[in-house]
Amino acid sequence: MPPTFQYYAAGRHATWLELFFDLVFVASISVITHHLAHVHDGHLAGKQVLLYFTEFIPVWWIWASHTLYANRFDTDSRTHRVASLVIMFLMTTLSAFLGAGLLEASARFIAYYIVIRSVLAGMYFVTGQRFPQTQPYAKTMGFTILGGAAIALFSLFFGTPLCQIIFLGGIGLEMSATAYISSDKDLIPCHREHLVERVGLLSIILLGESVISLVGSLSGLEWNQFDLVAALTGFLMIGAIWWIYFDGFPLLERAKKIKYGFPLLYSHLLFLLGMGILSSLIRHAILNDLPMGEFRWLAIAGLTLFYLGKQISYYLAFPTARQIILINTVVCISITVVSTFLPRPEYTLIGITLGLFFYVYSNFRWTLTKNFSEFLAEPETTSQSLLA
Repeated sequence: MPPTFQYYAAGRHATWLELFFDLVFVASISVITHHLAHVHDGHLAGKQVLLYFTEFIPVWWIWASHTLYANRFDTDSRTHRVASLVIMFLMTTLSAFLGAGLLEASARFIAYYIVIRSVLAGMYFVTGQRFPQTQPYAKTMGFTILGGAAIALFSLFFGTPLCQIIFLGGIGLEMSATAYISSDKDLIPCHREHLVERVGLLSIILLGESVISLVGSLSGLEWNQFDLVAALTGFLMIGAIWWIYFDGFPLLERAKKIKYGFPLLYSHLLFLLGMGILSSLIRHAILNDLPMGEFRWLAIAGLTLFYLGKQISYYLAFPTARQIILINTVVCISITVVSTFLPRPEYTLIGITLGLFFYVYSNFRWTLTKNFSEFLAEPETTSQSLLA
């Protein structure tokens, strides 16, 4: 039987390969978040923060662009599996030197990135050849990815920091081009249920990293009252984040405004960056190993990225809820900022957690009670051809 697209499978869910794929990438992200987890001479160096962002963004984009491909063109065939496993192997070996990354080993990092992008471009070209109805989209996407890889190669001719600026700028251009090409009205929409599930799976696995960070930080403590407060509020904070994130998640599966998936996918870069920061924040609160000034900026950055990444897709998808979304965001970020001026990290965690609890209450009280039916699409039928 010839391969068919998973797009049209009844009750489609993430495949076992996609779950494995996510685990490999979370392992890489876990290495990256370690830049923020350890202090040097009692401080978090600016280089560590820079490495966190410059390594996180390309690794996330590899995951996101492969997810976009699989969302429409996954056949779960041997060819697709082998190509995906090759990307996973390259990501595994890339993780071995993520600690140096774009600042000290930029040539090696970018070389791996170019090879990974070439594999994904090849997947698009093979799809276009085997399924003529997918052209010219598949071919255009393949060349777009190669164009991004070419910019990455070009960046190697420059020294720091111009190399990193060109490299990350190329990713930004490729993200913009991908959104433009993939939003053509003649192209079928993304499989919303599948995309929401993939994004949610990666997010909950990364949330699990926060639990691991919490557990790892508790070993060897003397367990005074402050340790107990930090452990309790750290877990409550993680639980509140889970509640906030998944409470309205089913709405996104049918939201008309994210027909092509990009508001959801791209806003999650901010969300995931925030989650990585928050996992380190909990660790530093328990160990109390950061000056309050640095802890303050880490908390504000992490929670701001978290709230913005969570809210953007809902703000765009449901216009009638925009006012309450804005109010929730401003109030919760304000509570975070005020909490960071408390005298101890443990007290700051309590304030942050109270802000998260306010959001949960507000969501129940004013947001989820609204009627969003006019912004929700009917479940997709599977009788249409791959390209209109």
